[in-house]
Amino acid sequence: MLYEGLHLAALVLTAGAIGYRLVVAVRIMVTLRAEVMIREDLSVEELAYLAGGPRRAAATVLFRMVRQGRLVLAEDGTVTVPDGVYATGAAAGAEEALVEAAGISRTERVGKLVARTATSGAVRAVGDRLRAEGLLIRPTLRRAQYRARRLLWWSAALAPVPTVWEVTAGTTDRWWAGVVLSAGAALTALLVKPSPAWVPHRVRSTLGILRGERERPPAWRRTGALAALAVTPVGAVALGGLSAAQEPEFRELVTPETWRAGDPAFGDGSATGYGMFAHWGSCGYAGVCGGGDGGGGGDVGGGGSAGE
Repeated sequence: MLYEGLHLAALVLTAGAIGYRLVVAVRIMVTLRAEVMIREDLSVEELAYLAGGPRRAAATVLFRMVRQGRLVLAEDGTVTVPDGVYATGAAAGAEEALVEAAGISRTERVGKLVARTATSGAVRAVGDRLRAEGLLIRPTLRRAQYRARRLLWWSAALAPVPTVWEVTAGTTDRWWAGVVLSAGAALTALLVKPSPAWVPHRVRSTLGILRGERERPPAWRRTGALAALAVTPVGAVALGGLSAAQEPEFRELVTPETWRAGDPAFGDGSATGYGMFAHWGSCGYAGVCGGGDGGGGGDVGGGGSAGE
């Protein structure tokens, strides 16, 4: 009969949705618990990317270039690229992308400049390298858990259709089947929640340790290039966003008027790494302000100079 076919379809849909959600959840869990190691020779862009995402990386590059006198930052948040500063081939990677983002006028608002740089090929390449090393969770996997959850809610909404059909037709032998399937899908969606983390637990733990280096007396600080980078000004911005900068002109930029509210580029308290990976494309995603667990860093060799 027709309603039997509807029950079978509802069963297949619900079982498939629950199975898909559980498989994705297991893959996320395995990735988060992976025993990965952060290289000591991470560049400052890589460290910033890990701590706050692509915008944190772009904001860190901007901070470094302003401190080195290669960019001019006005009080109103306008960044100017001085003429004659960049010889052909002198700027590379993310720095070159930032200069190009300023356009022909060589002047741009800091928020737009960071946003454009964050979408450049140079910054995307930083993320690709980190993902290849297992230090970042793949965006496709993170998105899959949200798609799986939406599929569960659709299953929960469609599963009662056979029950409604039976009640309407006056055959209520299996009226409970649709209710049970709907409840199973809904409970799975509620109990198996998506993880907003974008880095494995080991990476998040290491970033937390690096953030604490500045609070320790010099004699108690950890040895290693990353620890040394973390206590420099550029390392602090990579790990904590522009709100971690000592210079007041940078801290004054941490306002909703300059950036979108909650942008990790500043330092918005999303340092747990669970502020949802979606933050990486928007305010929270980028890490311009601060917080986040996904971006930054500096060359071990060049970290000292970059952070000075």
